Amino acid sequence: MVWLQELVGAMLYAADKKNAAKRIPVKVDDQMKLFRNAFMKSDYFNIIKKDPPDPLAIFSVSKNRKAELAIVKSVPATKADAGRKVFDIDGTGMVWAVFDTGIDARHEAFRKIDPATKLPFNQAMESRAAGGRNYTRVIETYNFTKFRDKLIEATLKANPPRDEIAPGKKKVVSKTADIEGKSLSPVESNKLLNEAGKDLKTGRMLDWSVIGPLLKIPHIEGEYDKPLHSHGTHVAGIIGANFNVDNPDGSAPFIGMCPRIGLYDIRVFDKDGAGDEFNILAALQFIRWMNSQRDGIIIHGINLSFSLKHEVASFACGQTPVCVSCNRLVAEGTVVVAAAGNQGQAMFRAPEGVEAQGFRTVNITDPGNAESIITVGATHSNKPHTYGVSYFSSKGPTGDGRLKPDLVAPGEKIESSCISPDSNSNVQNATEQRDGTSMSAPHVSGAAALLLAKHRELIGNPKRVKEILCSTATDLGREKYFQGCGMVDVLRAIQSV
Repeated sequence: MVWLQELVGAMLYAADKKNAAKRIPVKVDDQMKLFRNAFMKSDYFNIIKKDPPDPLAIFSVSKNRKAELAIVKSVPATKADAGRKVFDIDGTGMVWAVFDTGIDARHEAFRKIDPATKLPFNQAMESRAAGGRNYTRVIETYNFTKFRDKLIEATLKANPPRDEIAPGKKKVVSKTADIEGKSLSPVESNKLLNEAGKDLKTGRMLDWSVIGPLLKIPHIEGEYDKPLHSHGTHVAGIIGANFNVDNPDGSAPFIGMCPRIGLYDIRVFDKDGAGDEFNILAALQFIRWMNSQRDGIIIHGINLSFSLKHEVASFACGQTPVCVSCNRLVAEGTVVVAAAGNQGQAMFRAPEGVEAQGFRTVNITDPGNAESIITVGATHSNKPHTYGVSYFSSKGPTGDGRLKPDLVAPGEKIESSCISPDSNSNVQNATEQRDGTSMSAPHVSGAAALLLAKHRELIGNPKRVKEILCSTATDLGREKYFQGCGMVDVLRAIQSV
């Protein structure tokens, strides 16, 4: 191929030397002999013999290869499979919340195992008439993209406009026709809205036992609202997928980091992938409330595969509302893992107007700037030592000079579960490839969950979990503000305790 690269480069150089109005497109034929013979008969060959080309005028030529399905090479790269096998753990008993666009609970990746058959259940959920049982490891789903609307409705209940009060009856008439959640009767929904409204009117912190049921999406066949954006399903699959995917050679196992982990679907982004900090803050507070309801922690960790650009004029780095909320959650015993962001690449413009791609640093995004959480950058899916930190991965330090990211994990061409292209299909086992630190963070979430599954004494001590994962990471030999402490190593982390 070297002679072909030199040949193509020389041809383009020769065309420039002759001041051609337009470069002649060159087609690389699979039959190299035909290509060579045709070229040697052309005018360009004589031009090059008289005026040798500049040795720097070499262009890379690649063959158009056919793609094949890659079954999660990234999990072995983190040694999660080795850790599961050596210590006989699979994430059973661990629970993680995924803040994202939503997890498709119908997907086969998240099915529970039937105790009778030792196989995954054939269906994800039942109809209400059949009993309404949930056969997925997606424990509950909450739609926080509707949080603002529900809050407004509750406020209207507590403080109705004067024109909504029927004269002589003092009865509120709601303008909203469909305020009832699908899993609640009209009487129950109105009661909960009234209770939430009372809390808002008196200035007390919102009672999540009131507002939570309004945001809950029932796991009932015929009532379940499936997500319309695949990002969250992909992220959740990296953490906990466990199913067989069809390929030309037959079915093959597709296993994420923790194949038996329980998941909470916390939807903070809509079908277009749009969301705001307000809803995220509400969801973070909801998790704090959930974990305060019992003696033990209900949700052991959360995964935040999204980015909020830090507004430097408004807040100090790491002191934005979302960063403060994340630090508070960690202080109360919950592991928080976040993507570093995909701001590592930049387009630069010279004074002459010439544009060129390059790299930039000091661009970790929120909530990755939060001190206490685990911030994750991206590397190659199975050859991290060779390719190092991904070009798109945000680089440190933070704006106030702290070391970030904390770790790197696979984030390039990651195959995982996704929403089926055929929304009406009864078979939900589709997969797709995605790139980004959004894919890296769930690898570390899975690593943390496996560590907790083996060493239960670490539950409620996220600071120690972070220390262990960072101290046992594999050094890739890259700049510390690029790789942090290095590539996450699940087996070494578990063995170190």
